[in-house]
Amino acid sequence: METYKHKKATKAEIDDALNELCIMNWDTEFRVVFQSDDMGEHVVVAFEGEVPEDSKDKIRTPYLGWRVIRMVVPVGYLAAFYPLVEKQ
Repeated sequence: METYKHKKATKAEIDDALNELCIMNWDTEFRVVFQSDDMGEHVVVAFEGEVPEDSKDKIRTPYLGWRVIRMVVPVGYLAAFYPLVEKQ
């Protein structure tokens, strides 16, 4: 059973928080993606080309109660596999 010092944020809350953090700090293509593995559900922040140097200091895990993985993907990967979609 998992225990947290604080209540775990909802998916919408962690998504909003990480998107705002990335937009305010780095001028690079990124996506916030939810995935799961043997340890359960987690959040992936995928950056194209390289992970920003200071991202390890700014995106610490756990973040709002979520396990966060920073990942680097090739340029063009995010547009191909995670295209931006306008919210209606």
